[in-house]
Amino acid sequence: MDIDVEISEVIFLCGFMGAGKTTIGQKLAEELGRPFLDLDDRIVEKAGKPIPDIFETSGEGRFRAIERSALLEVAQQFEGVVALGGGSLQNQHLLDHLKGNGLLIFIEAPIPVIIDRISHDANRPLLLDDGGEPKDRDTLEKELKVLYQDRLPLYEQAMITLKIKAGESADKQVKTLINKIRNHVASP
Repeated sequence: MDIDVEISEVIFLCGFMGAGKTTIGQKLAEELGRPFLDLDDRIVEKAGKPIPDIFETSGEGRFRAIERSALLEVAQQFEGVVALGGGSLQNQHLLDHLKGNGLLIFIEAPIPVIIDRISHDANRPLLLDDGGEPKDRDTLEKELKVLYQDRLPLYEQAMITLKIKAGESADKQVKTLINKIRNHVASP
């Protein structure tokens, strides 16, 4: 795809877990001829262990501290497309920092689509009960809706929103997103 506008800043993709940030981010980076980074990979690299192990041994608070540190480094040093974790936008200050250092895009997907995508992923600590077993769909849906609503005010501050529809291909989503970026960049 021919991009006729210069996008000089880093592009951050935010949204809830399972929204498609990594898939869309990889395809978007390819179309733009820019590098791609999944923030979760940088966190694993910094911590020296998988994310579920960080949660298990050190707790969510330590995970969020590592995530914040990795995100601030990436915001200053990386030039490409970055898929953020679902909870990366931890507060207004961090969100404002990202918006000041790049283009923040919200990948918005409906909860049923998200649950269909993530419900069998044992690498997502929030999907497991205290005994380490997968939560049933009803429990998962109730808990994720609460968490989603809590994070939504931060997500909605993105400069661009891409609404994901069930069954729509990632290629079509990226084409739509590129048009939205083009329009955003071209706006006075």
